[in-house]
Amino acid sequence: MLALRTMIPRAAALRAAVKPSMRRYNSSLTPNPEAAKEFIEQRQHAFEHAGKSAELWRKISLYVLIPGAVVLGAYMYKIESEHHAHHEHILEENDGQLPERPDYEYVNMKSRNFPWGQQSLFFNPKVNYPAPEM
Repeated sequence: MLALRTMIPRAAALRAAVKPSMRRYNSSLTPNPEAAKEFIEQRQHAFEHAGKSAELWRKISLYVLIPGAVVLGAYMYKIESEHHAHHEHILEENDGQLPERPDYEYVNMKSRNFPWGQQSLFFNPKVNYPAPEM
């Protein structure tokens, strides 16, 4: 509700500050000083509240999100280095070749070759199994 009051244009606030009896018959609107003062106080309160909220989110970003991203990055680095070590171990056991895998009919389903050849654009022979010839 307070946010809506702060968005009211100044002209609308001045019209609301005028006495109802003057609004209808008097063409020269004279604002009510008490209502104008209340309007200014409400706007000032809204600006202070916005400043406090911005400071809160700045602190959350600096002291929670950035350290959290660093911790998560370190955790993922550990996980991926273990995965890489496991993959290297598998290659060592199989003399540098990927081990045989079952040939499932739903793997590498294509109706035609890519313009650059049989393999996908990101094919890596050390990690990916080659697609069967069509």
